[in-house]
Amino acid sequence: MREIGLLGGSFDPIHAGHVALARAALDAFGLDEVRLMPCAQQALKDRAPAPAEDRCAMLRLALAGEPRLTLDCRELWRPGRTHTYDTVAELRAELPGARLWFILGMDSVRDFPRWYRARELVGMCAFIAFDRPGVPPPAPPFDARLLAHRLGPLCAVSSTEIRREVARGEAIRYPIHTLAGHYLRARRLYQGDLHEADQ
Repeated sequence: MREIGLLGGSFDPIHAGHVALARAALDAFGLDEVRLMPCAQQALKDRAPAPAEDRCAMLRLALAGEPRLTLDCRELWRPGRTHTYDTVAELRAELPGARLWFILGMDSVRDFPRWYRARELVGMCAFIAFDRPGVPPPAPPFDARLLAHRLGPLCAVSSTEIRREVARGEAIRYPIHTLAGHYLRARRLYQGDLHEADQ
């Protein structure tokens, strides 16, 4: 049975923390592959991310040389609002002999009851929850399957802080893949995002 991890998010931009998390999941749970799956618009967030083409390009650059980390952009091209439930259902149909592991942060665990078709989703795949500094696990009652597999906190890197630094014209202090950093500078991504700069 193939063991496939799914790591979703905006990846706006991809940074070293995302890659470290995917590698940690591979090693800790014996996964064969982790698919990084950028979303068009996170259902519980209002901010519009950078263009899909740019986020995919940065992901490709950051994942070069990582044979067990792959890019799956299906959510970016699906019409309408996309949901994790739809993606997992598609993958289960495409990969009937595989076990899917959905990787999510503790903040997402706390929000999970608000997810689309959450009760059905929790029975469709295994979950790996990773701790975030300052974000406690949810208080009971909650579905224990969400916390059955845990990863400790990894390097604290923030896409939000990267966007703020770029918007302010500052050097990027947070670890980001060199080629992805060159790409976002060349494309002038986030440079006019005054909302990020003012926060």
